[in-house]
Amino acid sequence: MRRLGRAALVCGACAIVFYIVLEVFLRVPAFNGATQIRPASGVGPVLGLFFGAPGILGCALGNLVSDAHYESAPIVLLVYFAVQLAYNAMPRLAWRRLFPEDERPVLSSPSRIMAFMLLSLADAALVTLLLMPLEFDAMQALNIHAVRLLNNFLSLMYVGTPLLLALGHLGSRRTSATLAQRVSLIMLAFAVVASLSVLAAFVAPQMRSMMAEDHFAEAVAIVYIALAAITVCCFTAASALLYLVQGKLAQPIDLLAQDARSFAERFEAQGPRAAAEGGMDIALPDERPLPEIQELRDASNAMRRDLGRSVLASEEAVRERERVSAELDVATTIQLASLPRAFADLGGVHAASIDAFMCPAREVGGDFYDCFPLPGDRLCLLVADVSDKGMPAALFMMRAMAEIRECIRGSVSLGKAFTYANAHLCQQNDSMLFVTAFACVLDAVTGELEYVNAGHMRPWRFCGLFEDGWQEVPAGLPLGAMDWFDFESRRAALVPGEGMLLYTDGVTEARNASGELFGDDRLASLVRGVTADMAAPADAAANAPAGAEGAPASADAPAARVCRAVRDGVERFAAGAEQADDITACSFVWLPGARTVVAEPCDEECPRLQAAARAAAGSCSAGVISAASAQAIDLVVEELFINIVRHAFPDGNPVPVRARFAFDEARGALHIVLADAGVPFDPTEPPAPRVSGDGADLEPGGLGILLVRSKTEALWYRREGGFNVVHALMSVEL
Repeated sequence: MRRLGRAALVCGACAIVFYIVLEVFLRVPAFNGATQIRPASGVGPVLGLFFGAPGILGCALGNLVSDAHYESAPIVLLVYFAVQLAYNAMPRLAWRRLFPEDERPVLSSPSRIMAFMLLSLADAALVTLLLMPLEFDAMQALNIHAVRLLNNFLSLMYVGTPLLLALGHLGSRRTSATLAQRVSLIMLAFAVVASLSVLAAFVAPQMRSMMAEDHFAEAVAIVYIALAAITVCCFTAASALLYLVQGKLAQPIDLLAQDARSFAERFEAQGPRAAAEGGMDIALPDERPLPEIQELRDASNAMRRDLGRSVLASEEAVRERERVSAELDVATTIQLASLPRAFADLGGVHAASIDAFMCPAREVGGDFYDCFPLPGDRLCLLVADVSDKGMPAALFMMRAMAEIRECIRGSVSLGKAFTYANAHLCQQNDSMLFVTAFACVLDAVTGELEYVNAGHMRPWRFCGLFEDGWQEVPAGLPLGAMDWFDFESRRAALVPGEGMLLYTDGVTEARNASGELFGDDRLASLVRGVTADMAAPADAAANAPAGAEGAPASADAPAARVCRAVRDGVERFAAGAEQADDITACSFVWLPGARTVVAEPCDEECPRLQAAARAAAGSCSAGVISAASAQAIDLVVEELFINIVRHAFPDGNPVPVRARFAFDEARGALHIVLADAGVPFDPTEPPAPRVSGDGADLEPGGLGILLVRSKTEALWYRREGGFNVVHALMSVEL
């Protein structure tokens, strides 16, 4: 039903177009009568040729309506209607026989152009023969039929050709005209120009004399004959030229274009090797093509081979990258396996919480950390950064790690160890790589810390009795830079519960999407936020009786919290931005279960400090200390604290005392640390000699100090930041 409606619409449109064109020229008196000049004769067959039955019938109906204005006899109208149907239908029927593959007739080849011209001539002859019986005057009939024949032929050529080209262009998906269509238009324009020139030069003078003698019909006949001859010559020449161009130029170009359009699909099906070996080269049917076409073909074939070789090379490169990636994965696994990760046992032996991590910027990195025991209850921790990235840095990192570890184990001090390691790394260092490093050795018994720096970042010290901050360290030169440099180590004393964060510059130089650096201030603020509760006073725990509390949290927890906070903080800050450097950090806390108590310097606070000390000793896995040990703990705490109360503030302006207690379960020892801002006083100095047995001749506090010494394994003192810091170590029986 829809097709029927569409056909009716096309039929009506063709009838209207044909009627308008016909009536417009019928209104011109000079073009009618005996001359029969009707451009509409070129419309009906073309619309019938292009649209089929709707166009054939529509144009015949348009002609019937027009004839009805001038003729009243029904028989004559029906005859003219039938003749018009035959005139409109003949090109369509012949074209379908000649070119059955064409859905729509298009002037796309020389054969089609010649066919259209011959069909136009045959159709004009057909309608002339059909109309001859209707003419009875022989001389008049001769003029009428000759003029009608030429009129129909020329109308089909000069009106029908551009109309058919326009319809073919509208019905095609191409955005531009084909070569044959362009040649047809050019030849049509050339025929018009040639015809006008011939008419102006040769026919016009004769026409003036003939029209003066009232021989208008003969003049028109001469014009038609001249136009027909020129048109046939032009279109024949155009077809011959187009045939040559089509065979030598257009057809090879079309083949190249068609092959190029299907190349991607065939390339995917046959593979790049076929293209690289010439299996997808295009061959032209003409064995002797034009030099330009041959050059274009050769360039196209060369491009196909180059593309095939390029894809093969790309696939080989991908396979090589995958192989290298697999090797780098193995190298990453080996590198990470060389870094210590089992910190629980090591930390348990040395009464420390330890954790570390490394995030390489590439598959393998130049950063490394190390943690290993040394004789005499000592623990070494190290963080280093090689100057380069990738595989060279990773190889140098392995060498540096081994050199530094061996030198530390075989040297009497860290300074000597770094001096030896530097001399070794400078040897056979043709790549001129160097490594910055910071190492420290913790005495797990006393908390004494020896450290050395080789051009590395200063560490962050946290959870001390006083304010957290950067540990001031000498700069030093990187290892592997200058073989003559001598390194010197320095010492510091940690209190129980105090720790350090060692890191590489990849932490502080991490960047976000806008290029902003993470920076020292952001790192300090981050670690302060994590460690604030670690050093907070534990007054509630201090008031609990000895042995009431269970074992403290996991020894790895404090250091792990610091490392996790640093890693997460950097990741949040970077927000997925690619980093240019490895990110490495190592954290440790000595005696992480330490308890902090802040007390006013008065006698009433002493029981609270004694309870906190007993609670710290009772936090071991056994959970119970002997009565003698509890009594000794109370005595040591009382003597040290009361000595501060009595003698530290002679000016009457007391400042709260900070106390910290920690139990080293591995050694069965309790650490007692008291810090006051009183007058300097060193309890480790020998007291005044006793003259009598009652001790009355001792200096103030001398007897208490003697009691403390008798109950403790060691007693240390230092003056730090305006504070007296007394550190006592005593054995505890369970």
